[in-house]
Amino acid sequence: MPPFVDTDVDQDDLLDVISTAQSRSFKPVGHTSVVLRMRTVARVTAAMKVRSRDVPHGYQHEIAAYRISRLMGLDNVPPAIYRRIAWNEVRQRFHEDKLAQRASVRNSVIWDDDRSAPAAAIYWVKGMRSVGYENRSMWSGWLRDAQIPDGKEALARDLSTMVVFDLLVGNWDRFSGGNIPSDAARQRIILRDNDRAFSTPLLARRYDALLDGLMRTERFSRSLIERLADLDEEGLVEELGLDPSHASDPLLSDTQIADVLDRRATILTYIAALIEERGEDRVLVFP
Repeated sequence: MPPFVDTDVDQDDLLDVISTAQSRSFKPVGHTSVVLRMRTVARVTAAMKVRSRDVPHGYQHEIAAYRISRLMGLDNVPPAIYRRIAWNEVRQRFHEDKLAQRASVRNSVIWDDDRSAPAAAIYWVKGMRSVGYENRSMWSGWLRDAQIPDGKEALARDLSTMVVFDLLVGNWDRFSGGNIPSDAARQRIILRDNDRAFSTPLLARRYDALLDGLMRTERFSRSLIERLADLDEEGLVEELGLDPSHASDPLLSDTQIADVLDRRATILTYIAALIEERGEDRVLVFP
């Protein structure tokens, strides 16, 4: 795996820190799900997406999306791993400026009998900027025949990859606002907030919107499509099984895994037809 974008840190090292480092403080930052910014004594920060009543499986979907991103060789999906969180720990270290929200957090989380709950610990990316990429008109031409501005090649590749990745995992919530941030230098896209992926069933209107995004795209990453072609059920199950929680509580059901593979086939069929029509060098234009 390449280091996470804008760092020289191995992604496995990030997973190890955010899954084990002692917490120092918790600050609520979520809007539609329970997310706590957890500062640690290791000076690495994580977003703790906790099992909640509104999105009970969202934390698992974050981890599953990250695991699939590894199979795709991506460096811009924030590393995510299972971690349990105890209410007493949260209560005692709740950010002093947010104490008024402590009861709401307690009531929104689905706690187990021991007053702990599962969560996804997600690497906190510093310096992200929301610069309006939810407006497709800013970049949609780059993924077809328009000339890509100098210095925007990596950004265009990320946006193309986002279209493929979101359809693959079924993430229909990318364009709801604030979910397409760039890095601090505005050269890369960070594919965060994947908790709404893997809906079963995926509503037809949401699937159609994702498919429409693919059909509007004619330029793709060669290495991404090669990895997608290599993806199979055995490799997918093996990768999902690397998360510590998977043996006792699988990240995805058999139906969800089958859906991922079906969407993979749809993507590859479209790209094969596009290559036949336009030629490989005009379709697989990004590394």
